[in-house]
Amino acid sequence: MNETFAKLSRIKHEIILFSLLVVLFGPLFISEQITEIFSPLLFAQTIFAGIILFNDNKILKNMFIVFLILLLILYALSFFSDAVELKAIPRGMYIICFIAISYETYIQIYRAEQVSRTMISAVFTGFILLCLIAGLYFTLIESITPNSFSNLGSPSEHYNNLSYFSFITTLTIGYGDIVPLTMHAKKATMLVGLIGNFYSVIVTGIVIGKYLNNKN
Repeated sequence: MNETFAKLSRIKHEIILFSLLVVLFGPLFISEQITEIFSPLLFAQTIFAGIILFNDNKILKNMFIVFLILLLILYALSFFSDAVELKAIPRGMYIICFIAISYETYIQIYRAEQVSRTMISAVFTGFILLCLIAGLYFTLIESITPNSFSNLGSPSEHYNNLSYFSFITTLTIGYGDIVPLTMHAKKATMLVGLIGNFYSVIVTGIVIGKYLNNKN
């Protein structure tokens, strides 16, 4: 088992990127009913990818293992109860996991000596994680202060719509189909937009700089 994790850790950033793409676009290939039932498992495989990412860090690796076990237990309990806590707790866990993965990803981008497949994967992963964390943040705002955003649909659709809104905001597309209504929601949207632009400018500069250094 340790040898397998050691081999997988060599492509850990590629695995993280693939797992996030599965979370985002996996539902395109299955029906909505199946997606609703198995969506927690899509996130569970991301936590498993985090275990591979932190294979050399015992503390974080053990934390991700505990989170994975807890998530599977909550997933099993959700079949017998519709308690709000069964959905709120996993979201808090996802935020912690995504922040930990983001930090490791950004460190990899900074420390990379050359533009490689691993670095490109880390850059792509970092942006996706930024949007996912923003989506969870928006969902938290909506949970605390209902009707903070317009046109979210039913409660079960809130996270998916706010995750979509976070990507549209970070990418500075701004279709206008979802609008922040409260001041807190507006400030949060401004913050996400600023961080998204900052990430694009800084990371693009880092990648170009490393590429030019390699050519010289």
